[in-house]
Amino acid sequence: MAEWDDLARELDAWRASGRTATLWWRDDDASRATGELERLLDLSEETETPVAVAVVPRDAETGLGQSLERRPLASVLQHGFAHCNHAPPGAGKSELGPGRTLEAMLGELVRGRENLSQFPNFLPVLVPPWNRIDPDLPPRLPGIGLKGISTYKARPAAEPAPGLRCANTHADLIDWPGGRDFVGTGAALDLVVGHLSARRAGRADAGEPTGLLTHHLALDEACWGFLGDFLERTHAHGAASWIGPEEVFGR
Repeated sequence: MAEWDDLARELDAWRASGRTATLWWRDDDASRATGELERLLDLSEETETPVAVAVVPRDAETGLGQSLERRPLASVLQHGFAHCNHAPPGAGKSELGPGRTLEAMLGELVRGRENLSQFPNFLPVLVPPWNRIDPDLPPRLPGIGLKGISTYKARPAAEPAPGLRCANTHADLIDWPGGRDFVGTGAALDLVVGHLSARRAGRADAGEPTGLLTHHLALDEACWGFLGDFLERTHAHGAASWIGPEEVFGR
């Protein structure tokens, strides 16, 4: 398991190579203004870290838009439509996976984008629920006004379809199979350091910023503690740079 010193050494290696390790932050599953979301947005402001909040369009409440509008470092991404599982029994959960017609999914996504267009800080970027998507769907997204996509793990291509920019996340702080608790400092740093190292060594797309993934409603106190430490340590290192989703997706 990685330790904080491993993160420091990896960032030192980036600095020695004359490069800057870019990072970005995505938080999923927002639909209303909650104490947990406010805590996350406060941390974003306190550390001056941009955050992309993936909002479920069908359930987005007016109060959420008002809350996010007051946060200049927060941007809104589109988290599917209803965050409903349509996968057959035995398959991984998905809202936008194979088995549904493209027309049905595209129709929902259009409605979702219209719902979120009221948010002044909305970016037309799709975050598929459960990070799963029918491979035939991305080429159709630019045609309905969605110019970006974000899932999980190293991206296969910066532009998986003409007019569609991809930037994924790489370090999920929640241990979903193991009880929905914090994965632990070592496991979280393994994910971050692993992607940074792969980028630096050319084993992954060096241009894809390393993405931190949180779910504000599922963060326990250990996870909040790690998040604060991680933001503080990376901001303090000259070779790390937190960038906003506008830059991530070339908006």
